[in-house]
Amino acid sequence: MEQTGLEFECIVVNDGSTDTTGDILAGLALQYPRLKVLVNPKKGKNSAFNYGMSHARGRFATLFAGDDIMPQGSLKARLDAVAPAGEEKYVVGLCKLETMSEDPKFNGHVVPKGKDRGGFTGVSYLMSRAVQVKIFPVPESLPNEDTWMELAVVGFTEWKQVHCGVIGCRWRVHAGNSINMHLPFPEYNRKYTLRMTAISMFYEQHKHELNSASQENLRRRIKCEEARARGNIIGVLFNRAPLIERLRALSTTNAFFYNLRRALFGLLSGF
Repeated sequence: MEQTGLEFECIVVNDGSTDTTGDILAGLALQYPRLKVLVNPKKGKNSAFNYGMSHARGRFATLFAGDDIMPQGSLKARLDAVAPAGEEKYVVGLCKLETMSEDPKFNGHVVPKGKDRGGFTGVSYLMSRAVQVKIFPVPESLPNEDTWMELAVVGFTEWKQVHCGVIGCRWRVHAGNSINMHLPFPEYNRKYTLRMTAISMFYEQHKHELNSASQENLRRRIKCEEARARGNIIGVLFNRAPLIERLRALSTTNAFFYNLRRALFGLLSGF
């Protein structure tokens, strides 16, 4: 609520909290007229995001999780970055995020690397109304929203991407994240494999809307993920998916590469 220099609404979805969160939000709503508090009629992270987005009314919208921090002034800076796009229909602003963690290994990393590059994660997107309508609702059978969102932002190549170097989110890395590298490999792999089902789901839902290059890229990523899930290193390396996708897949192919990726988290994050 400390963002200044622009008009905005803040929609908070209470996803069934059993503590005093609801009372605190009710009090804040009286203090801040721009704050709108909703109670999710269903349960789950994606359900909450879908419900909140269905009530959003602004030309642009961005997602945020309850345990992250939005740096003061960052929302205005992100909006200024997309302003030159004017009235273009499909616009996505991309910003950076900075990790926060009590574990020094995962703390203080700004991603992605590169002076004016934004990231392809859920909290990094500032989405125009048309983009919101195309992405949401995210399938609620998926455990997370950002894989689906990335597939859309990358796959619809006609959308205008606007990168900026603003840190739009301080992202908390902790054991309560839906997936994190504190987990042992078998548990991480189980959760990661479930997340990656988004690729085939997105392909089946949107393949007829995508150009031939995007369709082929998704088919390659599906094959790459199938190889990764089987622990097939050769299948990952010789897949024809983009190099960065193959390297990401390789880092979670088995416990050795996973532990290496975890040990080199700061060095390898953000490419």
